[in-house]
Amino acid sequence: MILAHGVGSRADLPLPVWLFAYSAAFALLISFVALRILWPRPRLAAAAAGRVAPRWLDGAAMVATVVAQVAMLALFVTTLASAWFGVDSVAANLAPTAFYVVFWVGLQVVSAAFGDVWRRVNPLWLIAAGFDRIAGRDPNASNATGLWASHWPAAVGLGAFLWLELAYFEPGSTVAVGVFLGLYSLAMLVGALRFGAGWVRTGDGFAVLFSLLAALSPFRRGDGGRLRLRWPGSGLSDVDPRPGTLGVILLLLGATTFDGLSRTQFWSDVVRTRRDWDLTMVNTVGIALVVGTVAVLFLIASRFVGILAKDDQGTVEQGWRWAPSLIPIVLAYAIAHYFSLLVFEGQAFLALLSDPLGEGWDLFGTADQIIDYSVVSPNAIAYVQVAAIVIGHVAGVIAAHDRSVELYPEKVAVKSQYPMLGVMIAYTVGGLLLLLNA
Repeated sequence: MILAHGVGSRADLPLPVWLFAYSAAFALLISFVALRILWPRPRLAAAAAGRVAPRWLDGAAMVATVVAQVAMLALFVTTLASAWFGVDSVAANLAPTAFYVVFWVGLQVVSAAFGDVWRRVNPLWLIAAGFDRIAGRDPNASNATGLWASHWPAAVGLGAFLWLELAYFEPGSTVAVGVFLGLYSLAMLVGALRFGAGWVRTGDGFAVLFSLLAALSPFRRGDGGRLRLRWPGSGLSDVDPRPGTLGVILLLLGATTFDGLSRTQFWSDVVRTRRDWDLTMVNTVGIALVVGTVAVLFLIASRFVGILAKDDQGTVEQGWRWAPSLIPIVLAYAIAHYFSLLVFEGQAFLALLSDPLGEGWDLFGTADQIIDYSVVSPNAIAYVQVAAIVIGHVAGVIAAHDRSVELYPEKVAVKSQYPMLGVMIAYTVGGLLLLLNA
């Protein structure tokens, strides 16, 4: 179950797949028409600053942050120890569940709901910050320049993780998880020693992803450090992409799309007789092709936006402008593809926490807890998946429209968004057809 996060077969679905896909496309078209009438001026930037939260809420958030820092450091060390010294079993070892479920899936949801909490509780940053404080340096500073100050190192790190999860023939192996975590952590800490602890926040692919998703949250920390409340999603107007940001986003969208493809009968036929590194090679090529397709479609749409708006910005520069509109889709794909994994395997985490190495311990009295698969039905999973994709794409259309009326006169703004609407519809319909045929 650790990596099987589809809804099952098509026969499990409560409605025909084509009805879901066409309904989603219709919802996007209706949203675009409504925005043209009701959203003639930019609104997100004005709402992004928000208002100062009550002091009791700010204080509670600070206490929760300290507790979370201790908990994340402890979980990080425990996960590494489990991967290196525990039994090599997905079912009995804490590491795969902690890494793929609690960290990878859970932190995406937490970031979108509560803000950039990972910025303060990231154990790699906490360790690097400790060294910086000992050396008398600012733990929030980074002296990186050029390529190292971009998000391309983050894209490389995320690419390595996505390859492990989706291409490698044995992603649930505790050895594989241990090797990845060890090498990845070493790379981040070496970078922090060279550029300062603040570099972790731009060089760590997971930190960059969680920070981007935090733009959807109703909570943010203002310049003075005070907690502020704002409309959900308004933070998309504050996202300031740097070189590599668009690469991170398109990599995630493409890899998750491949995840859906890999669950279909078509891909099962492609890899039917392949094993081990032969299987890994085919999956790697598949990821590259799907990521490339997703990226090319978006860049073509960005180019046509510039043509229709008579904007002389280059294709990549145009892509940077519209990159924030893809962030809701990143979250939508994560929920759609990993919802059942989080609900079911998240329960197993409590049991594994009592026996992290698989040695028969029962540290917290939860080792005998079993997964309740009746907590959510296949129909409910299907509806959550469809709702996530449709809502995410509608939010993306809203963000793109808001940016367009900020940059261009109203008539030009509406016309310029036709290509972006087209690519949103293609992503929606394609994503649903892949997901619901898994």
